[in-house]
Amino acid sequence: MEKLNTTDFRSLARREKNAQKRIRLLALAHFSEGHNRIEITSILKVSRTSVNKWVSNFLTDGLAGLEHKTSPGRPPSLNKTQSKQLATFIEQQSLSEEGGRLSGADINEYTFQHFGINYEPSSVYRVLKRLGFSWITSRSKHPKQSQKAQEAFKNFRLETILNIPGHIALAQVDVWFQDEAHIGQQNTTTRLWAKKGSRPRVVRQQQFEYAYVFGAVCPSNGNTEALITPWIDKRFMRQHLKLISEATLPDRHAVVIMDRAGWHTKDLDDEFDNLTTIKLPPYSPELNPIEQVWGWMRQRHLANRCFANYEDIVEQCTQAWNSFISDIDTVKNLCNRSWINLTR
Repeated sequence: MEKLNTTDFRSLARREKNAQKRIRLLALAHFSEGHNRIEITSILKVSRTSVNKWVSNFLTDGLAGLEHKTSPGRPPSLNKTQSKQLATFIEQQSLSEEGGRLSGADINEYTFQHFGINYEPSSVYRVLKRLGFSWITSRSKHPKQSQKAQEAFKNFRLETILNIPGHIALAQVDVWFQDEAHIGQQNTTTRLWAKKGSRPRVVRQQQFEYAYVFGAVCPSNGNTEALITPWIDKRFMRQHLKLISEATLPDRHAVVIMDRAGWHTKDLDDEFDNLTTIKLPPYSPELNPIEQVWGWMRQRHLANRCFANYEDIVEQCTQAWNSFISDIDTVKNLCNRSWINLTR
């Protein structure tokens, strides 16, 4: 144990990088040199109570008693069991099929009814943050969507085996995602960078010129095919599939995943020997990453924009698509899904 009169506090203070501990060492240096507590408080501009505490801590624990100790603070009102119960309740509500949302008042009412704890409004949000929750935008889904059907579809290896010709090995299959987007003068608006507190206005046209973009991506190799048309029907769908068929190497077979639109009929792939179409489960657009491609194009190129006419729409859509496919890593990263790996 260090002794008060044999410790070189001034030397220790010169080497100490922590300002708070340096003050404590200097206080003990003055004390060991014969200054009383009142003189030390005047020299160092600290309280007499602090000097008494530092001397006492040193005499009890040595130099270790001068280390800064973080105050544990007031313990939380909810214990671990109660916190876990509240977190489970909030998570279940966020996944509820009945809709609606929890407000801070709802959560406060729950804690009061179950635990007898009544929070201030601001305290409720601190509790939510401590439990790992945040205020985020929810994603929409169709009320008829089946999670069970989606999970079954993700067993895509079996789905592929059942649909492709028997002589085709899985190692020869290229999986493509395909979809169509409606782009027109009644365009979308999006967020943009602006000064805090401002609310910039952007033009939203009311005319009715539009075009359709057919897009397809093969995440494994980054190949893409697109077609822009004035309307949408089975004839244009076959033209798009023809582009995918022609892009498929002679020793490969293309499996094209698409939604269940009315023009996506069973006979679409009849004329192609190297291509098979597979339909997504009903009401499951989130399984098709091309939906994210449309969002990428709108956010970066097509939103907040005026189109002069159909030709202008075609030109802007072409530039947006070409910008997307210019970086093959972006194509692969945005569109790849683990469940389409047929060789595992």
